[in-house]
Amino acid sequence: MGTSKRKRHRSALVTVAGRRFTCLVCGQREFTSREILLNTPGLELFDLAWANRSSLGVICMACGYVHEFVGKAVEFWTVSGGYPATAT
Repeated sequence: MGTSKRKRHRSALVTVAGRRFTCLVCGQREFTSREILLNTPGLELFDLAWANRSSLGVICMACGYVHEFVGKAVEFWTVSGGYPATAT
């Protein structure tokens, strides 16, 4: 039914802390994802941008808005399988 956290998908449903997530802009429920580097000026200055922390970008498939998350509360689910029964 679902898949592991932080795995990249072509199109997927998303839960955040066990709750169904929809786009904050258009209300769409299908997303893709990618890693986003959280660059800091200090590390950029010394050409060490690779050492910065990263976040998870959850990108709306309809409008392209990027929702950014830090931590492990985001889970991805197949569109065909739907949300888990425990998601609110």
